[in-house]
Amino acid sequence: MAAVLDRLPRQGTVTVDAATLPDVLCRLSTQHTHLLDQCGEPVRLSAAAPARGWIRRLAPAGWDSGTALGSQAAARLASRMALLAALVRDDRTTWLCHVDALFAAENKMVQYRAARTLGLRVPETLICSHPADLAAALGDPFVVKPLGPGNFTGDDGQERVVHTQSVTAADLAGADLLGAPFLAQKQLAARAHLRIVTVNGRAWTAELDADSLPLDWRQAEEAHHGFKSSARWREAEQDALLLAQHLKTGFTCQDWIVDAAGPAFIDLNPGGQWLFLPGSMTVQIADDLAAWLRGD
Repeated sequence: MAAVLDRLPRQGTVTVDAATLPDVLCRLSTQHTHLLDQCGEPVRLSAAAPARGWIRRLAPAGWDSGTALGSQAAARLASRMALLAALVRDDRTTWLCHVDALFAAENKMVQYRAARTLGLRVPETLICSHPADLAAALGDPFVVKPLGPGNFTGDDGQERVVHTQSVTAADLAGADLLGAPFLAQKQLAARAHLRIVTVNGRAWTAELDADSLPLDWRQAEEAHHGFKSSARWREAEQDALLLAQHLKTGFTCQDWIVDAAGPAFIDLNPGGQWLFLPGSMTVQIADDLAAWLRGD
């Protein structure tokens, strides 16, 4: 957010999420929306004064931490989210990625169906309650990854990340595989990892050598700083743009794996991270995001 905001004028630029909504929203009616910009000055949205917006997040991490389901506090937070939803569904704002498209695109099964429809290469994927059936369809070992959130706060208050793992059917014997559903996929022998970022019709690719890295490269601290800008994967970039267009996501961060058979699509995030990539890329990405928001 900060990288893009640095490229936008403070006057007329509004930043808001669920936590800051009471400080930014002055008035919302069926005809007009009144917000405060970064200078603290009022901005009025109407049919005659439309806006452009980019949804980076709806609420900060941990915003609802510790709130008991069904409690009065939960009702207050849900009410605030309902107000935010009314704001982001206002057709007087054109979104780089509309909130409904964003929610749909965050679902990995929706991503894989779209990729299959477009003829993109995707590892065989399955959700199933029986480990033996997973092994029979995908090979043994196979990969498991979260279908839902990939992080949570433990009982000790520490943040936990659920990484992609290689498992066997024996490892999962007796596990309730549908209690908290996981995706299972055929395991690929990665030669390289690609992070492809798309903004409308442009794409940038960074490459990471997979040699000596764990299955989930995020577990290796050095890997977060090891990506290099690459122009070798133009076909994968075109496929990434095609997928983003199909899912109506004007901005995406996509993960691809390169194995002996070539690139395969792994994951798409319509609000993903990109500032850890080489500076030559991040400057261009931030410039393009800001230019679109300005209407250039």
